Amino acid sequence: MTQCVPSATLCDGEVGRIVVFGAKMNTESTPFRSEVEPLRCQFEAWRQTRKQGEHIPESLWEAATKLAGAFGVGRVSRALGVGYYALKERARDGRQPSRSGHQGAAFIELPLPTPIPGSDYLVELEDGRGAKMTLRLAPGSGREVLALAQAFWGRQP
Repeated sequence: MTQCVPSATLCDGEVGRIVVFGAKMNTESTPFRSEVEPLRCQFEAWRQTRKQGEHIPESLWEAATKLAGAFGVGRVSRALGVGYYALKERARDGRQPSRSGHQGAAFIELPLPTPIPGSDYLVELEDGRGAKMTLRLAPGSGREVLALAQAFWGRQP
């Protein structure tokens, strides 16, 4: 069964109060719409009163990144009229929890395998920005890996 929803909405200056015009087929889910509409109205109110060159307030960005963590960056950026890449960067930098609610592991300790005589080890490191470092180590040289990893992950962009 299809549901008709407003084809245009206008925020009348009171945050969260919506005036609707016309009707069209529902293309957005109700939970998404109920979460994004009040924030969209806040963005619209800010846009109507902002001064030229003024940046979006942090409180609006924080609310947008929270929604992006729940519903996806593309969907939220379209609904709010903000730049996809700006929202994506803020959502990534804010370390929003994934949709499943799990955070990434900060450290994973792996046991060292039994050395095979005459073979090298290959260690690959990657940071949060996507930079990679590959180390090829001779048996018994594992102590240097810690210092190299700390230098690699501790560097500034």
